Amino acid sequence: MRYATVVVRWDAGDLHPLDDAVANASDVTIETTYYINPVRGGTYAELSRLRGDSARIRELLRKTPEVLDFDVPPGSDGITYTHYESSPLMDALLGVLFDHEIVLEWPVEFVDTGTDRGVRVTFLGTERALSAALNDVPPDFGIELERMGEYSPSISDPVATLTDRQQEVLAVAVREGYYEMPRETTHREIADELSVAPGTISKQLQRIEMTLISSLVAASR
Repeated sequence: MRYATVVVRWDAGDLHPLDDAVANASDVTIETTYYINPVRGGTYAELSRLRGDSARIRELLRKTPEVLDFDVPPGSDGITYTHYESSPLMDALLGVLFDHEIVLEWPVEFVDTGTDRGVRVTFLGTERALSAALNDVPPDFGIELERMGEYSPSISDPVATLTDRQQEVLAVAVREGYYEMPRETTHREIADELSVAPGTISKQLQRIEMTLISSLVAASR
């Protein structure tokens, strides 16, 4: 099985009114889309992560006429359900997935250069199917091939290369804000939660970071 990781870009405001609303909100951003489900009648149901105050997210969704329903559960860290009307350009982009024998690997990561909008996506399939799909992307979108090759889970998910214990340590470190700027926790606090010595956490995080960086560098070659 082959994979192709590409960045698909579009002019801000062209894809969908909801995307435009988020792009124009300085205090709300969309980071990741976990899944989009086409619904009968030409609408979509979507699960995404939005960054921003939850009340502000609800206000933005409420004011977007194309949004038919939504839910931003308390304490969900921005995980948002939306049901919204389709748009011609979005139909065209998702049509590439539906019209070809390829699989889209979820989640989809949003990228924003400040001048346009875009997503980084990984398609899976045969080389023939991938080539046909990429050639069929509508001309309204810019497309940049980042890498292509034989697929393995570690290519798109470097965390899969970590041991179960390393994944547990990393999950706690991320949840407690170790990688925030500035840091919101320490080795000792992480160690206390996991009932180990602070020195153990220091060594484990070093090994985790080395493994992840090595995986990312290898995948980019």
